[in-house]
Amino acid sequence: MVALVLVAASARALDTGDVNGRPIHLDVTEAASVLYNVDNRNTVPSSVVRLIDDDWGVYYNRLNAQASYGRFQVGLRLDSAWFFASKEPVEVGLDLLRERHGGALPATYSRKDAAYFVQKTTEASRELSTRYTSWIYPAKYWVSYASPDLDATVGDFYAQFGRGLVLSVRKQDELASDTTIRGARATARLRADSVRFRLTALGGVLNPLRFDESSGRYLGVTPAVTSGLASVTEAGMPRAQASPFDASASPTFAPDRVVGVELEGGTKLVTVGVHGSLLGRSLPTDANGVPTPLSPGVVRSADSVRTGSVSLSLPDLGGHGALYAEAALQGLSYPAELERTSSSLPPAGHALYGSASVFFSPVTFTAEGKHYRRFFPLLANVDLAHAPEFSAVQYSAPPTTEALWVDTEFEGFNTCVTGGRLKGDLAVAKRASVFVWAGRYASWAESVANERCDVSGAAENRVWDLATGAELGSNDGRSRATVTAGVRLDDADRLLVDPNGGETHVYYREAYVRHDVVHPLGADFTAKLQGYGRRRHQTQSGVAAPWTEIQETFAVDFRAKLVVGTGFEYIGNPQFSPTYFNGFVSYNVTSSSSVSLFAGQRRGGLRCVSGVCRVYPPFEGVRLDATIRF
Repeated sequence: MVALVLVAASARALDTGDVNGRPIHLDVTEAASVLYNVDNRNTVPSSVVRLIDDDWGVYYNRLNAQASYGRFQVGLRLDSAWFFASKEPVEVGLDLLRERHGGALPATYSRKDAAYFVQKTTEASRELSTRYTSWIYPAKYWVSYASPDLDATVGDFYAQFGRGLVLSVRKQDELASDTTIRGARATARLRADSVRFRLTALGGVLNPLRFDESSGRYLGVTPAVTSGLASVTEAGMPRAQASPFDASASPTFAPDRVVGVELEGGTKLVTVGVHGSLLGRSLPTDANGVPTPLSPGVVRSADSVRTGSVSLSLPDLGGHGALYAEAALQGLSYPAELERTSSSLPPAGHALYGSASVFFSPVTFTAEGKHYRRFFPLLANVDLAHAPEFSAVQYSAPPTTEALWVDTEFEGFNTCVTGGRLKGDLAVAKRASVFVWAGRYASWAESVANERCDVSGAAENRVWDLATGAELGSNDGRSRATVTAGVRLDDADRLLVDPNGGETHVYYREAYVRHDVVHPLGADFTAKLQGYGRRRHQTQSGVAAPWTEIQETFAVDFRAKLVVGTGFEYIGNPQFSPTYFNGFVSYNVTSSSSVSLFAGQRRGGLRCVSGVCRVYPPFEGVRLDATIRF
């Protein structure tokens, strides 16, 4: 998937004067995007959703302002979305009725036509109640204090405990995700001779971005899920809207509450940590007063999730390596009514994760391993039936040990798994190295639903992940290239029925080549080529034969000022349109202000970063982005 990311090259602040001899610095950044989507070629007969995601446009603005004075800082991010084009429910109903009759409305309508039109118009109205609604709201705000011994924040902040098993709330630009905790956090530091301690305590309400620019969908709350602290933290945030056919609005998001504590202590040679978090749900109740989750599933149905871990870090093994290990426990609690009526709720889970690196020039070895049993990511309380674009929002990120771009850990692969990966790097010259890795995994939650993590052979999938490649660079550092070639072999223990009616143990196969090349074209121009080719086959995908995927992006950079490029994507999977073309141009007006234009097509599909995945819709249209830092 081709993406344009605008980044201000250097921070710059305005001096607004002195107070008691100390300057006040003001930093303001304006980021604006205008998108218009036309027919993205994913229309399915009689599908309201596939018709609604065509022919819509939005102006999306993010205003970031920060002011600092001495050790204090205050900040605000104000988000707004104005939809200047979208379809109306009646228009959708008429379009589908016209499609039903071969492209033209009939001269007379039957009762079946009338019922069909009412059904589709009602469905479109309900779909549009969660999309294409203009909003302006305080996405992030905070006040912070920082000193050598104490950091404190009230408002929005990020948090990461250990390697993400217990808590990982952060920004992921690759997935258009920016989740914070809106509450309070304090970190105290203490030093006694060579021993150092750090204690962090936090609490608040989880706050993901409420608008998804790729689909026009938003997350809305109602008073039913904003009691207590959430009634304060959700002030000014988007509210759910009822369609004309519904008596009241239903929330698509319920803010989760979290408290956490982390204590780390040690020397430069060894650090021991204790990490813990408690996630509490806001579950609306049905007509009988029974708490009802917005979406099913063992994690989203739980009214609380308790996770704790201990970690050991050896950052310097005699100057030749490093070691990290973490062990975690997780317990889920459910409303009493659910516990009485369900016999399939999972018992407590656990996780073991470790990584080690050893280097003796010119060789470096890196190993990662994991052993997870009923260990789940802290998934957000989102209504997936009405806001599926936000399914990737989660508040922890158990490590995968895979390369960060791997998107082939299907279903619940990482919740019930044992395995790891060993990578070796060999420096063959000053700016040249080769590498090879081998990963071996056994998962019991990939090809079957297995939330209780039954490790019987019938549920097991065995995976080999093998790759090799090289990293090359010129002596002046201006040219560089990385090439990786690999395979993934995923077999199920039981026989699977393939789309051709036969039986096989093959669950998934992939062979791929990835490359990233930068090369100067004279003194002022630099060429960049990035992409991959994949040959894939998944038995249970509904596609009978293997298919090929290709993605290439070529760009020319002029003095790091102007970038002009083009992209091409091909997918041989017959469930999608085969080819996608696009072009883009980006210009840095100053070192901190830029503008870019994208026009063309992008293929939709699954995209993963370090095990966190989301499905993007296809795009066909024009996008203009501008970033200005004052």
